Amino acid sequence: MDTTQFLLTVVLTATTVLMVVVGIQLISVLKELRRTIKKIGIFVDEFDKRGEKNNPPEQQKLASHKKKAALHSILDKINILSPALSSKTKKFFIKERK
Repeated sequence: MDTTQFLLTVVLTATTVLMVVVGIQLISVLKELRRTIKKIGIFVDEFDKRGEKNNPPEQQKLASHKKKAALHSILDKINILSPALSSKTKKFFIKERK
């Protein structure tokens, strides 16, 4: 076996070992991430249950109504502030009525 083949074999072996180690580390990181996501999901579910106990349905309806009203007011302000250019601009492929 000449020097070139020996060096290629050593480099290939070292690269393979490093890739196996990186793969094992990646698998362990992904497992830990999975566990963390499950814990966060359980925490969020418990937090939602506590929030539902504190807010009766009437308060929840009132809160959602306030959110909808705020959204509509924001959209109305956007409508008022945006110029009505659609009627002033030329529309292509549409014949103007005279």
